[in-house]
Amino acid sequence: MAQDTEQAPLAPQDTVPAAPDSVALSAPRGDIETTIKYSARDSIQFEVEREVVHLYGDAKINYGDVSLEAAYIEINYETNLVTATTLPDSTGKEVGVPVFKDAGQTYAAKDIAYNYKTRRGRISEVVTQQGEGYIHAEVVKRNENNEFFGLHSRYTTCNLEHPHFYIGSEKFKVIPNSKVMSGPFNLVIGDIPTPLGFIFGLFPTPKNQKRSSGIQVPSFGENTRGFYLQDAGYYFAWNDYIGTLVQGDIYSLGGYNVDTRTDYVNRYSYRGSIGVTYDYFKNDEADIERARSTAENIYDALPNSQRTFWIRWSHTPVQKPGRGRFSASVNAGSQLHQRLNYTSAANYLSPSFNSQVSYQKTIPNSPFSYTVSARQAQNTTTGAMDFVLPDLSLSMTTVSLYELFSNAPATGKWYENFTIGYNLRARNEVNNRIAARRLSGVNNIIGQTEKDTTLALNSNNLSEIWKNGKRQADHNLSIGLGNYKIFRFFNFSPSVSYGETWLDEKYTYSFNPDSQKVEIDTTGFGRVYQYSAGASLSTTIYGTAYIKGKRVEAIRHLIRPSINYSYRPDFGDAKFGFYQDVLTGVNPTTNETRVQTLSRFRTGAPGSSLSSSLGFSIDNNIEMKVRAKSDPDSTDTDSSETKFEKVSLIDNLRISSGYDFAADSFRLAPIRLTMNTRLFKFLDVTLSSSFDPYKLNTDSLGNGRRVDEYYFDPQRLRLARLTNANLNLRANLNPNARKTETTATPTNLPALEQDMDPMLPEYIDFKIPWTLALDFTLYYSPTMSAAAPARVDRTLGINGTLGLTEKWQISYNGTYDFTSQNISYATVNIHRDLHCWDMSISWIPFGLQRGYNLTINARSALLRDLKLTKRKSGWNR
Repeated sequence: MAQDTEQAPLAPQDTVPAAPDSVALSAPRGDIETTIKYSARDSIQFEVEREVVHLYGDAKINYGDVSLEAAYIEINYETNLVTATTLPDSTGKEVGVPVFKDAGQTYAAKDIAYNYKTRRGRISEVVTQQGEGYIHAEVVKRNENNEFFGLHSRYTTCNLEHPHFYIGSEKFKVIPNSKVMSGPFNLVIGDIPTPLGFIFGLFPTPKNQKRSSGIQVPSFGENTRGFYLQDAGYYFAWNDYIGTLVQGDIYSLGGYNVDTRTDYVNRYSYRGSIGVTYDYFKNDEADIERARSTAENIYDALPNSQRTFWIRWSHTPVQKPGRGRFSASVNAGSQLHQRLNYTSAANYLSPSFNSQVSYQKTIPNSPFSYTVSARQAQNTTTGAMDFVLPDLSLSMTTVSLYELFSNAPATGKWYENFTIGYNLRARNEVNNRIAARRLSGVNNIIGQTEKDTTLALNSNNLSEIWKNGKRQADHNLSIGLGNYKIFRFFNFSPSVSYGETWLDEKYTYSFNPDSQKVEIDTTGFGRVYQYSAGASLSTTIYGTAYIKGKRVEAIRHLIRPSINYSYRPDFGDAKFGFYQDVLTGVNPTTNETRVQTLSRFRTGAPGSSLSSSLGFSIDNNIEMKVRAKSDPDSTDTDSSETKFEKVSLIDNLRISSGYDFAADSFRLAPIRLTMNTRLFKFLDVTLSSSFDPYKLNTDSLGNGRRVDEYYFDPQRLRLARLTNANLNLRANLNPNARKTETTATPTNLPALEQDMDPMLPEYIDFKIPWTLALDFTLYYSPTMSAAAPARVDRTLGINGTLGLTEKWQISYNGTYDFTSQNISYATVNIHRDLHCWDMSISWIPFGLQRGYNLTINARSALLRDLKLTKRKSGWNR
């Protein structure tokens, strides 16, 4: 140590490190509140008279919750001032940048001066992090409230020393863990100032990242609806469990859109989201042009001006043993709403949407469970809607009859295998499709020519729609008679089933000789039932052929033949009362009466013919046992430690058909042949075909007609006639990098979830160099007429990604129809990782949705509204 009457000059940093020196001074009574601990690697010098301490080389100071590290630090006990700066090393490079920490905040700067009494400081050329952002400033002053003020400051979310972009302002004020405020600012990209800015800036930087209320900045642009401001709104953070976003769009041609979404969560119980959207689509130009043009004009594809709405609700519970489970998935609204306001290609292309709300529970210590639900389905193409209000279900799991009626332990008797199960389903089904036969009420006339009608869902039509509904309850008993071994190798399984349906209507028909038509009388309650019996017999056959080749050891063939028989009586017999032979008219010339058999129930009536059928099928699996390529002894055929692996040649080859003993003709069912396998570990092959066992005769006009004669002819090597065949080849050519498993979350994901942009994917993995999948489908159906050619459909689908570099990636997909020689829905996406920014280009070249989208946006969620967007979609034409 050295003591001088004058301040010691700054000593250069030694290139040879010395033993660290450390000193701790007890806090005297006065301004110093606690012990100051300091250390240095090179040396510590004291100036006793001036009360100054000099620390050289990796100097460190700890004073309560304040710490400071630098190449050189000076402590002045007389002025209560601590200063720190860098020192040049032997090459002249400045090293040891001062790092100041206070109350969890970190500051890195070239020069730091801090008064530990007043807790004020002055920092030059500082860089500090606040939340997701970084602040660069020439000079920073800090006050006793831990707030600091920056002069000539730059705010950015780029973590580079020289950021790609920043928001520049003369003055900044930072309240740690709260917010960053600035005066007039402008955006600078690549050191090029832009005119983008505002008269003030406010950037929240909460420490605990809790939700907070705030304004959602809109985006602007232009499309067919005019110039627009989209997604302008406000988020209400009611508490930690409920939040509501209210946002809207406004268009210069008069349309607007209002959307609300409320998210809620109850930890360990449930979570959900409910939203309502109202849209006024104003399209005066399309209305005028549609009135003037023909059906071939493009404006006929555009909708009229209209008001639409859409409701979304999802509720997901946390499953708990012994507790009921309430869930909801609602997605419903106006017919054209999804096409006018689509948020994804799937929503735009989907022809139907389904909704369901249900509550289900299993009764503890019993085999019973019940479900109460309400369902809705709508077709956005036809406008048809189906409702099931309510849908009640009570189920009893399969139980043993012996254990149900006897307390004695099982002894292995054959009758102990009998089981029984029960299911009850009661439902009320309503839809807005009114069948022509039901339009005239009770006295309907069979054979009238009115077409079915689809009614609009409004208060005027509710009574008619309700009358059109049907109420019924289904009871089903599943009776198991056990499984038995026959002749050691065969599995025999008999079965019996019984079902009964209760309906709210039953019809009685009568012929009116005056009007020469049939009238229907409707009664209140109807009951139908049906029962059947059957049995199945199956076995498994193994066959192995030993090859003993250089690679192939053996080939195994697995065969699973099975036959099943089922019997069901003719419920069309008059003794059951399910059908009625009705006089429908009299031929005035021959006085011959016309009689037709009609069902006395709108639905649920069993088949009106005897069924006694035998079904049979054969399943085949062929696999090969080969020596593993990694086996070092693969050339040694006598090695007892040779490693083998199985290679599947045919995963499954199935042949099936049936024979109906009760049919008066064409008793043999079509023969189905299906096969699927994987070749070369990347090519999936699926083949399905159907063969008709009966002949096809051609008349003088060249039209074919089936005749009840077998096509089989062994002399001409004819087995059955091909009616259709479908071949699907799917090749997955992805590299091995795609198969690696990882649980890490990518760090370069764009924060674009709030944009709801249908052209931007939600996940981009820049680590995969490329992926490629090809899907080829071939369908063939021979003609039954000489005048018509055979039907041949061929389609090729392709999708994949290509990573040009670590920062560039291209993704694509599309389908080509060889028959129509047309490309169907296709997309091309280009993504560029710009470190702290992301660029995405999406292009849809074909179809009504064709257009493009270009977006360049800051990656940070804090600055997600800082973006440039240029788009042109199908509605922009």
